[in-house]
Amino acid sequence: MIKPNTFIIGAQKSATTSVYNWIAQHPDVCGPSSLKDYPFFTEGEYNGKDTTDSLSEEYMKEGFSNQKIVLQGYVNYMFYKSAIANIHSFDESAKLICVLRNPTDRAVSAYNYFKKLNLEPLTFREAINREEERKKGSLREKNNLTYKEHGLYASQLQNIFLKFKREQVLILFYEDVSNTPEVELVKVFEFLNIDKNFSPNFKQLNVTGKLRYKFLHNILFNQNKIKKFIVNKLIDPILPLERRINIKLAFVEWNTSKRKKSGDDFTAEKHHLNEYFRDDIIKLEKLTDKNLDHWK
Repeated sequence: MIKPNTFIIGAQKSATTSVYNWIAQHPDVCGPSSLKDYPFFTEGEYNGKDTTDSLSEEYMKEGFSNQKIVLQGYVNYMFYKSAIANIHSFDESAKLICVLRNPTDRAVSAYNYFKKLNLEPLTFREAINREEERKKGSLREKNNLTYKEHGLYASQLQNIFLKFKREQVLILFYEDVSNTPEVELVKVFEFLNIDKNFSPNFKQLNVTGKLRYKFLHNILFNQNKIKKFIVNKLIDPILPLERRINIKLAFVEWNTSKRKKSGDDFTAEKHHLNEYFRDDIIKLEKLTDKNLDHWK
């Protein structure tokens, strides 16, 4: 039975895809891209032994070869108390890794990202104003379109520390990961007690950017009955999950310009969010013993 023992738990739009990929390159780590961002431990997905069996089967398919670290991640784990409780129930000695980003910048990035994917129908101001409504809405809305709630890191970490010892949780910061990834990966490898001298390919993945060809993106990602039939009946039986995910990621990377989107700078919205997050940032400073004045 192969069980993950290390989890990347968030935060959303904070370079977690890149960090997962960098860690997974280490020879002592088994971290298939097919198991990144699948919500095995969220409410409605975690089923004890069934989940364990499913995970074990996936790791076997993706070439597990007795690596010391078995990696899994989902960008919203830290967002849900139930997910943290389920991970603890699954393995109370597990190690957790999270990357935190200036919550206002994270909110803007998330909005632009989901707007790019045609998942966000509202303006940024409308989305912020309708946060309370969306928190009670669909799972998709709560998962992706609650831009304020996702940035309350101190509250989320306090819940995590009720279940896991602090030495089981490694907290990284987006600015450090972006500016000195090689330094941050040494911290990660030391945390995982594996060779810290290994150097991965530090390619950045899942950058928000701007779509080059929107119509191609819509063909691939928009849902309809014909596409669903083709995928379920023709593509899924032929291509394994790992290959399908890698193809989709490669397409998104190719079709995303790294140029910053011109136009809205959301000045008023950012001011509102800075005020909203201030108290939580102060609590986060105490929790992490890190000065975050530049976030305020």
